[in-house]
Amino acid sequence: MEKYQETLHDLTWPELLQQISAIIARDEKSLESNVNYYLKLFNDNNSDKTQLNKFFEKLQLDKLRYAYFSELFVRLEEQNYKMMIMSIESCIQQETNMQSKTPKDWTATICFENGQIKVYFMALSYYQ
Repeated sequence: MEKYQETLHDLTWPELLQQISAIIARDEKSLESNVNYYLKLFNDNNSDKTQLNKFFEKLQLDKLRYAYFSELFVRLEEQNYKMMIMSIESCIQQETNMQSKTPKDWTATICFENGQIKVYFMALSYYQ
């Protein structure tokens, strides 16, 4: 039997953001559907009030989770942050290709020079 292997680490920053965007969009539809279902149950006089309260609490947590992850996603999508992270990823990839080893510890300096983001990268140690 083949073992399941996580591949998220292989995604580039734009690919990862694209996947996250798709998940957030799906969660938004699901949350909207669940809210509509809750409202239907709420207006039904024969609904179990204990179960309705539990469902309400779950919806509140789902809405809060959605709000936090959506806000985090919007901030990560900000162009300057996106360019910084993509530049750091590019430096790590270049260093890995040159040394045939992935940097384990490294330092990066990010500067805004002449209207452009510049990243200066130095590997300190490598994975074996």
